[in-house]
Amino acid sequence: GWECENVLDLLERCESLRGFVLEKPVCSDSELVTYLRHAQALLFPSFVEGYGLPLVEALSLGVPAIASDLPVFREIAADIPEYLDPLDAIGWLRCIESFCQPDSPLRQNQLLKMSRFIPPAWAKHFETFEGLLRQV
Repeated sequence: GWECENVLDLLERCESLRGFVLEKPVCSDSELVTYLRHAQALLFPSFVEGYGLPLVEALSLGVPAIASDLPVFREIAADIPEYLDPLDAIGWLRCIESFCQPDSPLRQNQLLKMSRFIPPAWAKHFETFEGLLRQV
């Protein structure tokens, strides 16, 4: 993503993550779905997001997420992802290493919570929007 060079540098320098973390700047929708379905987790370190579509896509496919602690992410996914400060490099490292373990308790706990994730739908969005318009 945009302005993520520091995060990518951290991931590239970490020997224990080699082979586990994939940074792919450009890919088709079908490639994205394939990568996500085979991922241990989506990593979403961000300082600002307007929405966070990758988080919805990952959770919709049953892929756990490690994400920055942003209000929009909590609105979308409640307490499902593991949330971290985007500047907490050690926290990210520990969380990523944990998710790489075959029986990671953090990852297993998130998989259980994901059963209650309901992806946002356009119909619900427009229902809410029309309700706001009626109030105006």
